[in-house]
Amino acid sequence: MKIGDNIREIREKEKKLKKEDVAKALGISSKAYSNIENNTADITLTRLYELAEIFGVAPEYILNYQDKSTFTNHFHNHEGNQGINIMYQGCTSDQIKNIEEQIKKNKAEASRLQENTKVKQN
Repeated sequence: MKIGDNIREIREKEKKLKKEDVAKALGISSKAYSNIENNTADITLTRLYELAEIFGVAPEYILNYQDKSTFTNHFHNHEGNQGINIMYQGCTSDQIKNIEEQIKKNKAEASRLQENTKVKQN
């Protein structure tokens, strides 16, 4: 996603602002502002900071924006997780399976190391 797309998404989805309102706050025409959102005009660092102030976010947030609609939760309350809720944000089912496999491997390795430590202490 390009920066203009990020700016448009934040303006529309999070801040519920009109193009004209942001353009006015920046002191530019609606057309000039549209060029920013359409990625036809380059954005300066100064302009990025101005937009961040208007939106009430950090400039990095604009640069690294990801649509929050990709957020998903998967709660696993099955036997063996000792009451721990595992949450994944925006992961595919394959990524979730890989993470769960890695957690199992890490737990097994931790148990093995604990057993080795107990044996060495005795």
